[in-house]
Amino acid sequence: MSLRDSLHSLIQRLAGRRPAAEDERLIALFRNRAELKKELQALDDERHRLLDRLKLQEGATMRVEEQLATLERYLGVPEEGMKCLAYFQLRAVWRAASRRLEQFSAELARQQKDRERKQQLADFEHGRRQRLGDLDRELVEANVLADQLQAEQQIARQKLAQLNGFWNYFRRRALAEAIEARGLRVEAALKVLADLNGARQAIVAEPPPVFEGLSLEGRRVANLAVLACAESLAARIADGGLGELARQSTMRRVYETSYGGRDECVALMQRTAHAIADLEQRPEDLADVKSRTDRLRRSACYRGEQDVIPTQDSVQQSLAGGASAGTPNVLLDEYFEIYSALLR
Repeated sequence: MSLRDSLHSLIQRLAGRRPAAEDERLIALFRNRAELKKELQALDDERHRLLDRLKLQEGATMRVEEQLATLERYLGVPEEGMKCLAYFQLRAVWRAASRRLEQFSAELARQQKDRERKQQLADFEHGRRQRLGDLDRELVEANVLADQLQAEQQIARQKLAQLNGFWNYFRRRALAEAIEARGLRVEAALKVLADLNGARQAIVAEPPPVFEGLSLEGRRVANLAVLACAESLAARIADGGLGELARQSTMRRVYETSYGGRDECVALMQRTAHAIADLEQRPEDLADVKSRTDRLRRSACYRGEQDVIPTQDSVQQSLAGGASAGTPNVLLDEYFEIYSALLR
């Protein structure tokens, strides 16, 4: 359709004349063409995105294959086999400690949530009982006032019925006006009583508040306990530098390490096997974790008011506090994938 035809069709529309059926079909075709172009462009973008992902996956696959080939060649050297076994057992020690720390963090978060939720419900119930107590006192006063006004009204009506004779005209008139005024007070008292009963029913029917998650202080307390648990786990595998060797195994490749000869590797594997069994079977020393948590609570500092993870310098044990020179800073050295176990 030319520009002239388009303008002609627009003028016809503005003039109130309906366009021809052929024009309508052409407009519909142009609309469909535009929609198809949009869908085609979206499909083309999706195709390029998938091709990019395929290239990335192919690159990752090639790197893994190269690593496997290098590892196979390395394992083909007999004297390197024992070192490989020791290396991967050290990584197993690190993973066992990481799992233990993650489980401790999850259980601690659950307990803290239960504790805070119970406290929230207790505060809610306490506040509701207090409001109901105040409202019940108002209800007693409102009931007494309503009963008193109704009794006075009944006595006044009985007295009005007994005032016969024209000589009681003025007394009947005054008493009737008093009855009318008291009637308004009775209606107001009954309305107040109904409102108070409605308010009481609303308070009784109030649902408990929704728990929106751990508080700032609760997350800080939990994180300090997680840090204390990480320190305790590090102390359990610190003998003979086993903990540092396990940490180095997560930072170096297998052919970049050296643990000595065959006898040294065998001795190291025996120690790692003992450490793994200890981490998987022996429960946490809760007394040790508590004492470390108390120390961290005294020294922990935060960069901002809303931060829940203390600064790395503030969790460092001082030698004056009884720490050994080899005591690690579990936050600075990222022991046992600790940042994944800490609450945000």
